[in-house]
Amino acid sequence: MNSTASWRRFLTLGRRVLTTPVTPGQVANILQVLASSLLSSLFRRPILWGRPFMLMMEPSSLCNLRCPLCAVGANRLTRKQGNMPLDRFCQIIDEMGPYLLHLTLWNQGEPFVNPDLLAMIRYAKARKMIVLTSTNGHFLDSREEAEQLVASGLDDLIISLDGASSETYQRYRKGGDFSKVVRGIRHLVAAKIRLGSEQPYIELQFLLMKHNQHEIETFRALARELRVDKISVKTVQVESLEESRQFLPQRRTHRRYIMDRGTLRLKGRIRNNCRWIWFCPVINSDGTVCACCFDKDNAFPLGNVFQSKSLTHIWHGERYRAFRRRILSNKRQLPLCQNCSEGLRRLVLWKQAV
Repeated sequence: MNSTASWRRFLTLGRRVLTTPVTPGQVANILQVLASSLLSSLFRRPILWGRPFMLMMEPSSLCNLRCPLCAVGANRLTRKQGNMPLDRFCQIIDEMGPYLLHLTLWNQGEPFVNPDLLAMIRYAKARKMIVLTSTNGHFLDSREEAEQLVASGLDDLIISLDGASSETYQRYRKGGDFSKVVRGIRHLVAAKIRLGSEQPYIELQFLLMKHNQHEIETFRALARELRVDKISVKTVQVESLEESRQFLPQRRTHRRYIMDRGTLRLKGRIRNNCRWIWFCPVINSDGTVCACCFDKDNAFPLGNVFQSKSLTHIWHGERYRAFRRRILSNKRQLPLCQNCSEGLRRLVLWKQAV
């Protein structure tokens, strides 16, 4: 909440909410959450009112690709992997639906691996919430699949296309098919036109790395040709010096890291606050609740919604309260916060309508 980037993202959500029916109960809940967040920051102790009005849920922790910087793709994820059952998903939405305005359907895996993803989107849209998901684009390979996605009511779709040519793309998206992804994007754009729909809003994403930095302009031209709605060029996350040497672009302005006494560290300083712990819990495919998507292996589990009586019980529970206290007192001590992009001004280098 102390960062310019966090407020910018929150205000963007606000503009979207203005076009979505909002109940008086939802408005009251948002005001409670905002007030508790501001008071917690002011008094440096966890105060919590209301329930989360944003939620991230992981439809699947599995993936069809083997991207080397991804915990799933590199086979580094040690927690239990699988797909979230549809009935469990619906139970959570039934509980939180009166409060939620915004639902993100992704975390560590590829959401479309879950065969129930479209049913999840439809169920959430029936509760009048904004729904977005992200994909590597390999599950839109037919006219019918594209039309089903458009008909689901999905609001926003991020498609990762980290290259403007097949050769460059496959250097990172191991096991991927550049032509198949491009074909799927064409199917989706055509389906929107046929069905007369402005949704989903398609964002084509480009992770900027050493091997693809020469293709930025070609990527922009490809996005215009494909008629997507927006492009974003993002800095890439690495975990080690070896990965930094292999993947980070040459220009320092294209990195989110600086070299400090032989070690990598994020640009900017870590602030003792975080919007995630006030606004948006994360529920992984096995039901584990964690504070944010950077807790990739559930190192700080805050409960399990499949085993607890409710998400609200976990949200207001002692584990969550203790975690918020640690964030407010000394966030630097938490390992998962050392490489977190929350609030980074150079996370997204370019984001523009096409």
